[in-house]
Amino acid sequence: MDQSLVIPSLAVTPRLLRALCDDVTPDQVWASPKPDEWSIGDVVRHLLAADQRVFLPRLERMLADARPTFASVEDVLAAGRELAPLLDAFASTRGELVRLLEPLDPEAWRREGVVPRGPVSVASYANIVAEHDIEHRRQIHDLRQGLGLKPKRAEAKRPLPMAEIIGAIAQGPEHVRRAAEGLTAARMKQRPRPADWSIKEVMAHLLKVERDLFLPRLTQLALTERAEFPSFDADAWARERDHREGDFDDEWRQFRATRAETIALLEKLPAEAEGRIGLSGYFGPVTLIEYATHVVDHDLEHLGQIAEARATIGD
Repeated sequence: MDQSLVIPSLAVTPRLLRALCDDVTPDQVWASPKPDEWSIGDVVRHLLAADQRVFLPRLERMLADARPTFASVEDVLAAGRELAPLLDAFASTRGELVRLLEPLDPEAWRREGVVPRGPVSVASYANIVAEHDIEHRRQIHDLRQGLGLKPKRAEAKRPLPMAEIIGAIAQGPEHVRRAAEGLTAARMKQRPRPADWSIKEVMAHLLKVERDLFLPRLTQLALTERAEFPSFDADAWARERDHREGDFDDEWRQFRATRAETIALLEKLPAEAEGRIGLSGYFGPVTLIEYATHVVDHDLEHLGQIAEARATIGD
């Protein structure tokens, strides 16, 4: 991963870490899947300690000293049992690390140090930090799944095989239709709570994202070297107007038709296109196969949202 990708990758981890943790209860944060295995909270404590005690100090020394040598470090955990302060501390320390790297010229990126596995440059060590982030974000995805939590759209989840992605998203429209089946238009427009989306608003969002984000961005990733796309703020979009307006069935039919286009695109992609990298304003560097996996999780997230809304408003 070159400098133009590694810094965005490092910069987005605090945000994605918060997204992975924002619906986890205090009990779930510290629930270990097996004795002596890390919980979600332990993963956060490790990421913080690694930045504070290992990655940032080593990079600082590599830039200040001539080829420093570093001793081996065992797995480290920061102190604390409150998740919010741990996340805040990680964001602060990671901000220091990113600010250290951002202004470096090519010569500085080539400076070296010696870690137990051998010589590393600043550039290769920054990549080690980014790989460490991805490893532990994947670990949190796995822990969330073990806890029965809904998938989160925070990249670094282990990507699914393309055939599995296509099979899953092909069922998405029908799952949405069944999730809302039997409800009157009035019920579908009813918000469970004032700040929540109604089922009709979820439908409008699914159509919007499929038509204006997923299909165009997957096309970009397939056809463009280093595609770039900005963040999409779903809450800001929802505030633009009241998306309870309009017809659920009409939007569902448009969603189904656009999803068919997405599937047709993915079905004809050569295998080598799956690894094409783009740069998302929210997720950082992301491959086509990772972004396609994101579509699967987006369906699951909003199907869960429909089920929760229906349980609250009643039939």
